[in-house]
Amino acid sequence: MNSAQVDFQQIRIKHILFKSKVRSVLYGGAHDSVFFSDAGPISHWFLQVGKVKYANEPELSSLQRTHSELLLSANQLFSLYRSGSIEQAHAGMKDIEKLSDRFQELLSQMEKRLSLRADMA
Repeated sequence: MNSAQVDFQQIRIKHILFKSKVRSVLYGGAHDSVFFSDAGPISHWFLQVGKVKYANEPELSSLQRTHSELLLSANQLFSLYRSGSIEQAHAGMKDIEKLSDRFQELLSQMEKRLSLRADMA
């Protein structure tokens, strides 16, 4: 497994954990405010890995934007849940799923393109 594959595997795992934690909070689990902030592990990956190794890749800014949308959406759902609009918060998971699909798609595109570039080198 090359370095890029490890990097992409790390961000995928962090993203899956993000989705799981959103669902957990919306079903009564503890809310980790740091995890769901700009200081969370995915944002940290963008700062420490993404911007360092992949700053010139066109998908990176779209990935970051999509993650920001995920954070915003998750925090809105948490507010709904805390205010007692539990069914509405649960229904909002559809939006998280759509954004998650977009995030995964962008990540796969970037990984595939970099893999092809590496094969040609």
